[in-house]
Amino acid sequence: MSGNRDFNQIVKDNHQKIFGLFMKMVGRHDQADELTQRTFVTVYKKLDTFRGESSLDTWIYRIAVNIGKNYLNKKRVKDFVGLDKIKELIYESSSNINEDSKNYLQQAIQKLPPKQTMVVLLRSFQGLPYKKIGAILDISENSAKVNFSHALKNLRKKLNQMGVDYEQL
Repeated sequence: MSGNRDFNQIVKDNHQKIFGLFMKMVGRHDQADELTQRTFVTVYKKLDTFRGESSLDTWIYRIAVNIGKNYLNKKRVKDFVGLDKIKELIYESSSNINEDSKNYLQQAIQKLPPKQTMVVLLRSFQGLPYKKIGAILDISENSAKVNFSHALKNLRKKLNQMGVDYEQL
């Protein structure tokens, strides 16, 4: 019975951040809820395989990221929400962003390569350090930094190609 109590505590401790990750990823409550449930079903089934080489929350994030990447690859869904926060974190410009700018930024984010998208998502929305992002994505800390830097450059380039000056967002 304590195994169930332990698992319930794991869910309680991690549910909100995993659900939040999926909300930013897919933008719909029902889909985020389904992906969150899928994550914790997988965690439950594989809990006995957890080797402790990373922290438990890093291991859970890794499962969630893999489920999210598989979902996005299958559905080709990249409808991100919370674009105001990305804009503030990335460009540190005024918080008065209009709908056209949101749409341009959303389109640019949708065109990023999957790994860059995940690094931006984990860094900007989840506030995770590069070391933890590296562990989640199974890349080095430096690779996470490089991917984030490339993502920012790509966002600027894609916005410029759309005729949008990112400084004006």
